[in-house]
Amino acid sequence: MKFSNRRRARQIVKILAPEDYERFQSLKIHDLGFGYDPFGLELESAMLAYAFGKFLHRYWFRVESYGIENVPLEGPVLITPNHSGVLPIDAAMLGVDLAMRMAKPRIMRAVVDHFGAYWPFLNTLFYRCGQIIGARRNFEELLRQGEMVVVFPEGHKGTGKPFRERYRLRPFNVGFLELSLIYKVPIVPVAVIGAEEQYPYMINLKFLARKLKFPYFPVTPLLVLLGPLGMVPLPTKYYIYYGEPFHFYRQYPPDTVHEPEIIHELVAKVQERVQEMIHRGLKERKGIFGLGLFPFHKMLSFKEDRDVADVRKQIQDKAGL
Repeated sequence: MKFSNRRRARQIVKILAPEDYERFQSLKIHDLGFGYDPFGLELESAMLAYAFGKFLHRYWFRVESYGIENVPLEGPVLITPNHSGVLPIDAAMLGVDLAMRMAKPRIMRAVVDHFGAYWPFLNTLFYRCGQIIGARRNFEELLRQGEMVVVFPEGHKGTGKPFRERYRLRPFNVGFLELSLIYKVPIVPVAVIGAEEQYPYMINLKFLARKLKFPYFPVTPLLVLLGPLGMVPLPTKYYIYYGEPFHFYRQYPPDTVHEPEIIHELVAKVQERVQEMIHRGLKERKGIFGLGLFPFHKMLSFKEDRDVADVRKQIQDKAGL
């Protein structure tokens, strides 16, 4: 983005989000001298994305969040939410919520699946807004710089869950836990509720996914009935819960990464905490759209036929513990 375009972007943000514009003046990036950092983050692009995302956050998904005080205001931190909803709208709403609710705004550096690097134009948009491809060296450098890194431990398997398996976590990957121990970084577990119903994904067209090199190609009833209009997400109400941080590095030294049994056990604790927050949030919400008047909202909610202990046992069985 040229200097004149950056100035214009700032003017737009000042109009769309005047109450946040002054707060964002405290944001700093590791500028290489070209207006963006080594990973492509451009402050004006991130601010502009926030201004547009705030509209969806406030008026479409009507996001409510709790526990933001658990997210450190400075220093490296790993945020580990559940992931769902076919498209990564939950990641966008999380980024807006963090910038909006924190006493001192921070830019979310979310990890994007590798296939996202091959989408023309969209990949550049990701980079300019601060998102990164999930290579380990990218993680390491961002943590060294003291950034707030959001990693979805379920990966694309989370967004690709069919509707009947909503709010049942896929096994977490272990990479984030290893980095937490090596670089002594706290882990903040996060539960996002509402994204599972925004696209009621029923069928995966695997042949199309292979053709397009996507991890999956979901088809929803709305897509069948409405065509392209079916890509508009339903206005489900979002709830975001930030849990108390884990500081495993205080008890376990960095060389624990060579102990796979301990690593899997610690990952299971993080996943269990996220699942607990999901259970609690689903019990408290008034309905998928935030309206308790709809008698079918409980029917569409998560069927609690597994308690947290069962989830933990499943995780440990998969890990061979």
